[in-house]
Amino acid sequence: MKRLLPLLLALALTLGLAGCEFSLDRLKSGGAVPPPPDDYAGEQDGFRYTRTTLTPQARYLYDQLLAGLKDQAAEITDLYPDTDLIQTAVGAIYRDYPELFWFAGTGQIEVTYLGKKPLEATYQPTYTMDAQQRQATQAQIDQWTTDCLATLPQEGSDYDKALGIYTYVVEHADYQAVDSNSIVNIMAGEGGLCGCYAKTTQYLLAQVGIDAAYITGQARGESHAWNLAWLDGTPCWIDTTWGDPVVTGGSDSQGPAYEYFGLTTADLLRTHTIDESVPVPACTSDANNYFVRQGLLFPSYSFDALASALQRAIAAGESTFSVRYTDEAYPAACAALFDRGELHPLFRQANEAAGSPLNLTGSLWYSRNQDMGVLTFLLPYA
Repeated sequence: MKRLLPLLLALALTLGLAGCEFSLDRLKSGGAVPPPPDDYAGEQDGFRYTRTTLTPQARYLYDQLLAGLKDQAAEITDLYPDTDLIQTAVGAIYRDYPELFWFAGTGQIEVTYLGKKPLEATYQPTYTMDAQQRQATQAQIDQWTTDCLATLPQEGSDYDKALGIYTYVVEHADYQAVDSNSIVNIMAGEGGLCGCYAKTTQYLLAQVGIDAAYITGQARGESHAWNLAWLDGTPCWIDTTWGDPVVTGGSDSQGPAYEYFGLTTADLLRTHTIDESVPVPACTSDANNYFVRQGLLFPSYSFDALASALQRAIAAGESTFSVRYTDEAYPAACAALFDRGELHPLFRQANEAAGSPLNLTGSLWYSRNQDMGVLTFLLPYA
């Protein structure tokens, strides 16, 4: 959208009516907003990953836009008239600030011209609610946050707290179609799409001091969003959406599916493709991998080792039991359990060792994740 000022006189009259508010730099530039400084750094408001990847010029516009969005301004004026740069800055804010839930992530850019020369740009954001609705929604989000954080270990590591958040989101959200990727859908509603899961996880991790970013890309050919997080200083991938699987033919989650917590890049790329628009670090350490931390990653199949792990899960009252095998060991484990019939003897042995709390008279339900080498079993308590 362009507003044309074909006459120099029109610009002069505008300056006079505005009390000569143009800066000296603008006057030197013929009335145009001067380019952002090449060495701009600014002050970062907490951990905002996408901002750190921007050029100094984009960061300058990012900070200008952010101030207006926080105030829920109808227009953000006096912007350098580079529409691509403005769109880059807006996109970065949308990724970095899940707490700006009243901002839809979109808006209109209006550029003022003198002849063919762009003078300035104005951004008109799209908001999803007014100030009164925003206040009421914030109260709902605050309560949801309080309830979640109350379940976390207060003295735990980043890993412990992040795993608690992952589990809480999976257990208190449903994957369903909504019209935005806002935390509102989960924290003041009942569920949402992958963007809602990722933004909610990002928001909650920030509440406990864990650095996390909102990342987009593809998962099995479809657009997807998840998180990059630094747990105890080590970067890893967390996909809360895929941690909330649904039983085939039904609508109830059987999660959490822990194979999507604490992933290395090599594991993530088994099923995901990362959007190259935002550079990301390589996550090479498995220090935050759930199966590594829980002692449930096996390099070979052993009936007794698996029975011992299953016994511990039953004794702890876990509703599901998941184990991961290396790529080399996974086929052997599946062959032993499902082809040679070792699954039922395994459950009987583990159940007896745990005091027989399971009812093993019916069918045993399980799922196979061949991509990750994970087997998950539902534990049928009596």
